[in-house]
Amino acid sequence: MRGVIAAGDRWTAEAGAEILEKGGNAFDAACAAMLAAPLSEPMLTSLGGGGFMLTHQADGTAALYDFFVDVPPHRAKRPDFFPIYVDFGNAIQEFHVGAASIAVPGVVAGIDRIHREKGSLPMEEIIAPALRYAKEGITLSKLQAGFVKLLEPILLSTEESRELFAPQGSLIDQKRPFTNPEYGDFLERFAKEGAKLFYRGEIAESIDTLCRREHGSLRLEDLGEYEVIRRKPIAFSYAGEEILTNPPPSAGGILIAFALKLLDGGKVGTFGSLAHLREVIETMAVTADFRKEHINEFLHETGLERILENARLLSCYRLSKKSRLNLWGNTTHISVIDEAYNCASVTTTNGEGSGQIIPGTGIMLNNMLGEEDLNPHGFFQWPAGIRLPSMMAPTMVLQKGRPRLILGSAGSNRIRSAITETVMNHIVFGMPVQEAIDAPRIHYEKEELFIEPGFDSKVVEKVAERYKTNLFDTKSMFFGGVNAVTGAFNGGADTRRGGSVVIVE
Repeated sequence: MRGVIAAGDRWTAEAGAEILEKGGNAFDAACAAMLAAPLSEPMLTSLGGGGFMLTHQADGTAALYDFFVDVPPHRAKRPDFFPIYVDFGNAIQEFHVGAASIAVPGVVAGIDRIHREKGSLPMEEIIAPALRYAKEGITLSKLQAGFVKLLEPILLSTEESRELFAPQGSLIDQKRPFTNPEYGDFLERFAKEGAKLFYRGEIAESIDTLCRREHGSLRLEDLGEYEVIRRKPIAFSYAGEEILTNPPPSAGGILIAFALKLLDGGKVGTFGSLAHLREVIETMAVTADFRKEHINEFLHETGLERILENARLLSCYRLSKKSRLNLWGNTTHISVIDEAYNCASVTTTNGEGSGQIIPGTGIMLNNMLGEEDLNPHGFFQWPAGIRLPSMMAPTMVLQKGRPRLILGSAGSNRIRSAITETVMNHIVFGMPVQEAIDAPRIHYEKEELFIEPGFDSKVVEKVAERYKTNLFDTKSMFFGGVNAVTGAFNGGADTRRGGSVVIVE
């Protein structure tokens, strides 16, 4: 089947393209790519993590599949929970790992349900590319090998992780094939038994045993009670186009919607101009205020997205932005479209990984309870049993009901900046999709402005008069990783994180 897939790595994209070539639809291809990504992008995602898929079909039906992680009800008395620090070059971010950082994973359940409801090929065919990668091995890209080195303290923290990621005493790299035969064995069983293998069978029991032994919180009953939630996407207009994105309790989607509504109709001038940067920076600053005042405390309130329809509130924040003007994270994303205009936009993550491997599966469990971005009130403060909020925001732009742009991003707190700027570049500035992704980015957080190289130095100097500025020397994965496809059957991938596009004719 004709189509396009953009993903975080060449091997991931090729797995999905292989399924399109076999006649599978966009949802089949997305599932195949999701199963392959833990091998080609092992530091960015895992079946032990969580994610979201935004789907849109030719008949106009749209749905958001939420298979992100749940907060376990149990609290370990002596939790295995410790910090590590990731250096992005110009910025350092702290994460916490260990068995007590593991939340209830959702990727396996998500793939299973999406395939049952929207897939067209049997699961035995969907797993084929990933199964081949696992058994025969693939060579990591230089960038992915660099991510492995970046997370070395986690990978060497347990014997099981060392056996998988440092089988010959040194970390896997781009010089020799990476194999994961136990993962292949799991895939074969998954194709036959479905998600119940992971959530109610012997694998669930082994996860329970591991977490009890290693002072984690996850238990057998938490796995058995996990459910994928099908939600109605947020829908709003921007620059005359309809945008669909991830609804609450994800924070990312509503923050992107809020930012784009503030930007809609603003005087942005040309790309890279002082007017453009000032408008975007002040929108980011005001959006940060909006998050603190209206989002963090109320993400699980029913109908929170209706706040976007509050004209008075938006007007107040627009005035706040004008007064300012007068003063003058590890994830991966897959986007797919097929010839029938079925579209899938899926973002998944394992955080940085907990260091704990599920015995006999080659699957590392997540560290979502240890990510500061997802725990703004402090660690272990979320109510037990809830779906953990996320910044992930698979997004689509529709033009008269037909897909124009399908995109999403990796990058923790930078996800909303990366998506907002890419949508703006493509729709307002008219950039082709790859150019829109490649364009330099900015990100505002905690009273500091981060700027990629590529903007006019005089404009940057003017901006720096107003804000504490951190100017990067080179383009960086810090600014996210947008992968996108279009309704015109082309695509763009983010070189910041080694992205790749495959077009199937």
